[in-house]
Amino acid sequence: MPKLRRETTTHLAVLRELTVVAVEDVTPRMRRLGLSGPALAAHVVDGVEVPAFASPGFDDHVKVFVPLEGADRPVLPRQRTDGLDWTTEGTRPIGKDYTPRRVTPERVDLDFVRHGHGLASTWAERATIGDAAWIAGPTIGQGPPHDVDWFAVAGDETALPAIGRLLEELPSGVRAEVVIEVADAGEEQRLESGADVRVRWLHRDGAEPGTTTQLVDAVRALPWHDGRVYAWMAGESTAARAVRTYWRSERAVARDCLDVTGYWRR
Repeated sequence: MPKLRRETTTHLAVLRELTVVAVEDVTPRMRRLGLSGPALAAHVVDGVEVPAFASPGFDDHVKVFVPLEGADRPVLPRQRTDGLDWTTEGTRPIGKDYTPRRVTPERVDLDFVRHGHGLASTWAERATIGDAAWIAGPTIGQGPPHDVDWFAVAGDETALPAIGRLLEELPSGVRAEVVIEVADAGEEQRLESGADVRVRWLHRDGAEPGTTTQLVDAVRALPWHDGRVYAWMAGESTAARAVRTYWRSERAVARDCLDVTGYWRR
């Protein structure tokens, strides 16, 4: 993990069995599951004392474990005092990374892109209230960026949970220039913020994800303000590389303020 202008904290890896308490289609292609249960609080599991769930960073991620096709329960790691034991007989536990969209002491909301394939997406498509759900993490959290004057933010729909959470957590008076690529106008979400935020939505309108340059082009066209910028982007890996190169080479963004991640690869 790069050294960024953010306070980094480490957390014990904890496996938590929760319950689906809410199912909401935020847009036609984005489903939100609300997960809750006693395991979010500090408790003892298999004789191990584990802390309460914590997610200090807007772009933290948890591992989501879902059953394989035809199974009732997923293959799960075992809790140890120093974290999780991933060694199992036969199938290794498979955990998919998701950013908590909203976190309270009583509930964690996760957003899933409804793309019709993949273990986690398929599970989210079938999930109903009362179903069991298992998550682990975050093991590393990064607090909000400090000592910056404004934000440049970009991403596709896979980055929307982090972007939405970031904008909600920005303090008033902070400026943010944001570009987000989604499938079409129906995928635009209502994003709340007390900051000075300008969001530009980009629509693929039939093009496959990761096949256009419109997100990179829109990043290059972002207004550029005076002061220290924190530049954050996540999405398809090829686009992420192009954005990182542009911000680093042409905009001279400071290394500790350059935060770009390839969430997926076409």
